[in-house]
Amino acid sequence: MIDAAELKRLDQLIHQLGTGGAGTGSANDENIAREIEQILADLFSEGGSSGSGMPAMPSLPSMPSSAGRVAPASYRSASQTGGVPAGDGSGQVGSASTPHARKTAQYFMTNLQRDFGLTRNQAAGIVANLWHESGGMNPGINQGGAIGAPNSNMQSGYGIAQWTGSRKQDYLDYCSANRLDPSSEQANYGFLKHELQTTQAGAIDAVRNTESAQDATVVFCNTFERPGDPQMSSRLADLQYILTA
Repeated sequence: MIDAAELKRLDQLIHQLGTGGAGTGSANDENIAREIEQILADLFSEGGSSGSGMPAMPSLPSMPSSAGRVAPASYRSASQTGGVPAGDGSGQVGSASTPHARKTAQYFMTNLQRDFGLTRNQAAGIVANLWHESGGMNPGINQGGAIGAPNSNMQSGYGIAQWTGSRKQDYLDYCSANRLDPSSEQANYGFLKHELQTTQAGAIDAVRNTESAQDATVVFCNTFERPGDPQMSSRLADLQYILTA
């Protein structure tokens, strides 16, 4: 049985990575990383022995090693990176792999690799976050799980990235200006591409500096989604759907 308390602790630890800012040595991050690795080892070991279908334990991004180094942007909190988070990180119910989800994931993977020159692993890290946010690549999903047109609450996430607040309004304006259905894959990818080329260009630059799909997942979460509660263990589990699609 997987311990819910351990999962909660895991998310808390991942969110703490690199939040100390300038003047904070790497020792604290390294201690956090060791605790994360131990929890992941326990969780994935339990999942494997129980036959629950949990994927093999993913590797974690390497921690900075020089004392006093400022935490990289990929590990800073939303308040440090600035900007409006895309979503709250809670994800959606029903994120199991389906033929439609895999097809949509492949659509985003192919376009991200073509438009931004990403490797397969880098694109997979981005799509793993979108999978988590949208409950399995549902472009017309409202926060809470309702599928269809976006609701009028700007603080309620919408779409493949669960755009929220001013970013949700920007998305709706983009759809209106381009005469696109907000629930369509084309609108969702088009606005994602637009953000990555403009207001969120730093996120794509950070992803380009990663090598593994696991690193790309963590980096994109913390530079583009910037959720209050990352639920990173769930994002890394969703990554397995992408890598096997």
